[in-house]
Amino acid sequence: MSPEPLRAPSDPGDLPELPKPGDLVHGRYRVDHELGRGGMGVVLRAHDQMLDRDVALKVVLPRMLRSPEAIERFSNEARSLAQLESRHVVRVLDFGSIASPPASAGLPFMVLELLRGEDLFSIAAREEGLSPARVVRYALQACSGLAAAHSQGIIHRDLKPENLFLAVEADGSECLKVLDFGIARSHSRRALTRGHVGVGSPGYMSPEQVEGTGHVDPRSDIWGLGVVMYELLAHRPAFFGDNPQSLCLQILTAEVTPLLEVKPSLPPALVYVVERCMAREPERRFANVAELAEALAPLDTWSPESDAERIRRHLDGAEESPVSETRPQKARVTSSVDIVVTPVSVPQPRRNRRRIASLVLAGAVMLPVVALLPRVAQAPELAPARAWSARAFEESQAAYFKVRDRARELWMKEPGGAPPPGHP
Repeated sequence: MSPEPLRAPSDPGDLPELPKPGDLVHGRYRVDHELGRGGMGVVLRAHDQMLDRDVALKVVLPRMLRSPEAIERFSNEARSLAQLESRHVVRVLDFGSIASPPASAGLPFMVLELLRGEDLFSIAAREEGLSPARVVRYALQACSGLAAAHSQGIIHRDLKPENLFLAVEADGSECLKVLDFGIARSHSRRALTRGHVGVGSPGYMSPEQVEGTGHVDPRSDIWGLGVVMYELLAHRPAFFGDNPQSLCLQILTAEVTPLLEVKPSLPPALVYVVERCMAREPERRFANVAELAEALAPLDTWSPESDAERIRRHLDGAEESPVSETRPQKARVTSSVDIVVTPVSVPQPRRNRRRIASLVLAGAVMLPVVALLPRVAQAPELAPARAWSARAFEESQAAYFKVRDRARELWMKEPGGAPPPGHP
């Protein structure tokens, strides 16, 4: 899905109303109740009557129709999410505009997967901080979601605990999802800014975002994730301020209280990772989320290798596959019918195994011949040699049959399922 950007009307006229419980949106989504709202939009629980499933319906607040920037941000979020394929990014399922006569402008909406769970801010507030093991686990999953975005040239730019949602899946397992790509920026598109001031949540913005120079790259997300880890571990924000201006000034000039002063019991290796993420100079941070994941992996008590390896593959252009470690080729789509064919990698015959089996078999065949050589000599003084050759013949014959049977087992596992012609 790649939705066209929505445009704010020059004169919205009578503003449309938000959908109410029981309303049918787009002829398909029956509204149930409100889940939450922010400064730009409201999220409703709805039921997809076509596919018989519950979904989240995100709708722009009517007053935001007067803001071209708000409409662009909403469209940008849908477009960004539509490009990403990762279980650690919330999925967008539909996108459109709600017609509401007599209003002259439709109300933009997007349909998202319905998540069960809560964001990390709520969890940390309730539990008074999170353990290092849990912070590492959630940070690795966030890295996986960010890798999907960064591999498409998309920078989130607004990472904070509220935008990291710990979803509970159908099997009871936890899966962290990265939310709210509303101010995400693509390398190929201009940044969404107000004048020379960067857009974002002040307490989590990177120094380069605060400066508003436009030189923002994936390392800004590494900064944001570092600030999030600091807050979850210390149970306090990294930066304090009475207003956005003072927060931005602190980010540019103030020294952050060292984590070990706040929590002396934290693992020094984890403290190093957080502090490196929060280096003011981008070149002193991790170069990408794969490097960050590789630094976190040894501290992960759940799966110290798999996440870092998958993130590295994703950044290198591989697609995540929960079924196979083989990198799939791009799907081919026929133009006449809606069929997607994904080529399957066919394993090549293991030629080395065949060569080894053949060599071992040849050696086994030669052993009886070598063992029989002393028997050609019939002189009495060679009696000990003849006795040795008889024993060697019996032992080599037994070894021969054992190796032959093992070689046949190996051949039967090869494609074709039979030894080559001429071999026993």
